[in-house]
Amino acid sequence: MASIAQLPIRSKGNSKCSIHKEKDVVFVCQECENLICTTCCLSENHKNHIDSLRELSEIKTEKTNTIVDFVNDTEKVNIPKLNQEIISSRTKMSTYKTHYENLRKNIIENNIQCKLELDKLTEDYISLCHTMEAATTDIIQTHITDLERRLDTLRNLLSEYKQTLQIGTAVLVYDSVSEIQEMDSTIPPTPDIDMAEFTPGKDRQSLLKQAVGNIIIPDELLRYTIPDSPTVMSEFTYPDDITSICLTSDGRAWLCDCSNDTVNLINTKGQVIQTIQHNSDIQDISL
Repeated sequence: MASIAQLPIRSKGNSKCSIHKEKDVVFVCQECENLICTTCCLSENHKNHIDSLRELSEIKTEKTNTIVDFVNDTEKVNIPKLNQEIISSRTKMSTYKTHYENLRKNIIENNIQCKLELDKLTEDYISLCHTMEAATTDIIQTHITDLERRLDTLRNLLSEYKQTLQIGTAVLVYDSVSEIQEMDSTIPPTPDIDMAEFTPGKDRQSLLKQAVGNIIIPDELLRYTIPDSPTVMSEFTYPDDITSICLTSDGRAWLCDCSNDTVNLINTKGQVIQTIQHNSDIQDISL
């Protein structure tokens, strides 16, 4: 039996059966959530799913309603929300910039009252402020870039689905709804990052660091500090060529070579723990 990764895939909007390519799809197998042709209905994979079969033409209306709902929600709710969130993010980024400008000024003014021996420590604090500001800006800008990407995607889908509603086939309508149902409509909020704070020292006779003041670094900005050198977690040799690498959240990695049809999942020791085969060479991968 072929694995799932080896089953042929029908491209979006293609009315031909992925198995019997000379025949049109006419049924929806609700058990498998696939479009199939008349020959597939009698195949081993679907012969026990007769009760779940529906003619494709029968479900176009209800699928069309899903697209209509998506178009309405996108136009009236999601796009306006995204636009507002982008504006909010830009405003917050400007607020952070002003805060750090004032923070630097406070540090410099306090330094005037300290002895010359405190100059080096002050310079270190100024540099830290630059680093924290850059980290904060990076976090917000990354958020804005993600929102703008989502906005572009929604605009493109909106245009596409409007056209689908006007001239789309039943197959395209069905595929569009499947695509919509897989989308994540959640709009991530702007990161609310605690800003670094500076407290001038009051007792000039205490430690030099207390005289300059204390700078508080939020935990979420600490991870943006660039180390002097990377930390090697594990090191090993791999027997095959590697053209693409995708790391996983648990420290493992997917590897592929563009000259073959497989991708391998390896652990931190370089051992292959899972292999997936495709029906053609794999040029690139992403996770």
